Amino acid sequence: MPDVTDLYHLARAEHASAFAQGPARDRTAVSDAIYRTVAWIGGGIGVLVPVAIVIYLAWHGGSALTPEFLFDPPRGSSLDGKGGIWPAIKGSLALVGLGLAVSLSLGFGGAIYLAEFNRSAMLERVSRFCIESLAAVPGLVYSMFGYALLVVALGLKISLVAGGLTLGFVMLPLILIATHEALRAVDSGVREAAHALGVSHAYLFARVVWPIAWPAILTGIVLAAVHALGAAAPLLYTAATVFTKDTLGLGKPVMALPTHLYFVTSEIGATPYAFGTALVLVLLVLVVSTVALLLRRRKEV
Repeated sequence: MPDVTDLYHLARAEHASAFAQGPARDRTAVSDAIYRTVAWIGGGIGVLVPVAIVIYLAWHGGSALTPEFLFDPPRGSSLDGKGGIWPAIKGSLALVGLGLAVSLSLGFGGAIYLAEFNRSAMLERVSRFCIESLAAVPGLVYSMFGYALLVVALGLKISLVAGGLTLGFVMLPLILIATHEALRAVDSGVREAAHALGVSHAYLFARVVWPIAWPAILTGIVLAAVHALGAAAPLLYTAATVFTKDTLGLGKPVMALPTHLYFVTSEIGATPYAFGTALVLVLLVLVVSTVALLLRRRKEV
């Protein structure tokens, strides 16, 4: 049984430990409070800024959103703010769809090879460095490259197919990086267990790896598509025209929402017509993102 002296020293030690831990607890509480405050402020700004942009566009351009504005072609000159933007809507969707057809096939193929079949770490590092460098190239450089290769060298002229292929080049590195990262994130234990059961590599990929990685891949596809949907620079020298009422054709120049908005604001300034065009572009991005989110949740369920 401890004597009185031992109890005294034990009490003093516990008191000193509690006294020493007090300031540490206070510092931890203060740092946690600062972190929470900064996180809430940053998150609030991140949410409020896009919402404020949409509200601002709706306030100035909502009056222009009429059935005639959405589904009629321009009347008179395309830069006088009259008529509709239907050719630009069709052109944007066609350009992005054609670009996705190119970038998905090449991006999926490259990512699947690097993640599933490649055994060279050096090749993977070099490939990722080059792909990530392509993702940082400005859109105007893609436009000049598309003009030199597709319009001039291959003789495709300024057309839907040239613009779509150029947007495919823009989306390719984004889709390849997202797919590669999603496939690499699949637990290696899943692959080892499947191989231990004797299943083929094709069956393993189609029935095990791809369903696990698909939600992340879909997110990357959506980000690439909305990036291309709002890109004006890659289309300036490859597909864009100021005014057209013709039907879509692979060999014809097309109107697109981002380039149409650029031309209109350059000539007639910030009018309800221009704000309405910008609002339609933003709404298209929101619709595409919402549809992709619903598809992702349905796949996860």
